[in-house]
Amino acid sequence: MEKKKKKKIVNVRALFNNTKFLLLLSFLLSCIFWVAFASSSGEESTVSVADVPVTIELPEQAVADGLKVYRGGEQKVTVQIKGNRLTAGSITKNDIQVVAQNTSAITVADTYAISLSAKKNSVKTDYEIVSVTPSVINITVDKERQQEFAIDKNIDTSQVTLPKSDDSDIAGYYLARPVLSTDTVTVTGPEQEVKKINKVQVSDKITGEQSSNITKTLNVQLLDSDGEVFNSDMITVTPKTVEVTIQILPKKDVKIIPTFTNVPSGIDTTKIATVKPSSITVAGPQQVIEKLDKISLDPIDFSTLDPTKTQITSAISLPNGCIDISNQEQAKISLDLSDYSTTVVSIDNFLLSSVSDGYTASVTTSAIDITIAGPTDIINEITSSDIIATADLSKLASNFEGSQEVPVSISFVNQTSCWCINSYTVTVSVKKAE
Repeated sequence: MEKKKKKKIVNVRALFNNTKFLLLLSFLLSCIFWVAFASSSGEESTVSVADVPVTIELPEQAVADGLKVYRGGEQKVTVQIKGNRLTAGSITKNDIQVVAQNTSAITVADTYAISLSAKKNSVKTDYEIVSVTPSVINITVDKERQQEFAIDKNIDTSQVTLPKSDDSDIAGYYLARPVLSTDTVTVTGPEQEVKKINKVQVSDKITGEQSSNITKTLNVQLLDSDGEVFNSDMITVTPKTVEVTIQILPKKDVKIIPTFTNVPSGIDTTKIATVKPSSITVAGPQQVIEKLDKISLDPIDFSTLDPTKTQITSAISLPNGCIDISNQEQAKISLDLSDYSTTVVSIDNFLLSSVSDGYTASVTTSAIDITIAGPTDIINEITSSDIIATADLSKLASNFEGSQEVPVSISFVNQTSCWCINSYTVTVSVKKAE
């Protein structure tokens, strides 16, 4: 009997360890995949390319007239294309350009319906553009307008409660008016939109007990002619917010005091001068209010006082950071000069002062007429011998030679209640001493 033949057993693991077998297998698989891909890539496919930006070019004349696109220019559309599966799948939004048509009709500010078309924008051309969605868009065109608006403060503080003062020198506390970090804003946008703005404001309502300064950041609001809040995505506001500060300040009643210069030694100004208002209520920082007992008005020069003009107005100046709650910007000083009068005296005798060493000087002005004021009984008797006129050369250079006008100072002999009205000059001649 013949022996049975042994069956050959194929060792799969050995095959995969065989380099020649792996190369052959890879080649066969590549051929299979290539045949499958080639048969499918040749098929036409329709693909949608999204987020394609729209290019809008306005006519040259419209640009020259200052027109620009304010709304609709940032729109993105979807373009449908058709081509073999391989090419169509590789097209991106960068390979397509969508442009606005019939823009030549844009000549004035308005909203326009613009049709769109797409074109190929790269080296990839083996496909067909089927459609653009949407195919028509609306754009708003206008001139740019920039306008500055003052900010209205619509801030209600009527329900704020202030603390009470325990200091006898402090009359209480004052809620100051709101102060903004900026008083104006700049609005920029389409001319027709900006024209709709009637005013700009910040608005808020503050309530309850407040013991320290109030600080808030508020949005700037645009209002139309009906007082309604106006919003537009085409308008920019700079700045968009402002900081509002409302100070809570201690207040105090402070006296108003008139002051004088060049007062004759014989005149007591407290007896001839009265001021209205005699006091005002001032609010300010604690450290300032505590030391503030009076407010002195700007000095009144007696040499400018004419007894016939006895009403003088002076500005009330407050320390920095203080507020006049009484709202008195000026004070009126009344002078009781009913017992005073004036006279004109001719002076022809002059003294000299501040003559430089090594020089001589003389007054070449023969005489001057000066106006003197004082108590009527004295004025009626006064003569030139009661008056000393001194030409002052102190402002001349030490080596000055020649003629020059210099000021004259007036004083009185044995008279303490008279003064000279206005200022006077004489001409002096200066030369080197021989």
